Order: sequence, then structure tokens, then C-alpha cells
Amino acid sequence: MNDSNNTANPWIVPITLGASGLAGFIAGKLFGNRPMSARRILRMVRNDFAREGQIAGSWIDHRPVPFQRFAVKTSAYQGGLTRREDDELVNYEFKADAYTGSLLELKRIED
Repeated sequence: MNDSNNTANPWIVPITLGASGLAGFIAGKLFGNRPMSARRILRMVRNDFAREGQIAGSWIDHRPVPFQRFAVKTSAYQGGLTRREDDELVNYEFKADAYTGSLLELKRIED
């Protein structure tokens, strides 16, 4: 009986490590490079802008579009918001990276 237990033990560690490595690889391929939801990105941008003033309204396009600046290529969501500055409503348009939520472009829209 002892002989069968000793022969199985050397294989437990390599099999467990191999299976966990394979599971990690598959999980990375399935979940690793997914874009964030447009709502989550809009919430992030709104929170950043709300620190400096009251937000009157906001919008975001739920379809990411290709974005390239120099050699960097990614997908981006387009959106905008309106906030009160010095008792006036000011409009902004933005593009945010679909994978990280980072602002790639921000423009103040002049009337």
C-alpha cells in the first residue's frame, strides 16, 4: 500500500500547477482584454468633473470607435457633459479609452 501512495505523490504537484496555469491562461483570454461599459466610464468622468463644479447633464455613445494618436491605437467612447462655471453652462466633449477609462481627448465647446 505504501508503494502506490509514494508513486502518486510526485505527480500531484506538477498536475496541479499545470491545471492552474491552463485555467489562468484561459481566464486571461476570456476576460483580460474586454472594454469597460460606457456607463461606468461616464460615471468616472462625471465624478472627476463633479469635484470642480456641479454637473447639469451628460451623455455617452455606447459604441466604441477606433481612436489613434500617433502610434497608439485603441477604441474609445465619445461623450460630453455640461457643467456650471461662473454661473454659466459650459459644454465639454470627450473621448475616453474603452479599456481603461482614461481621457484621451477633452474639448471645451465654445458657443
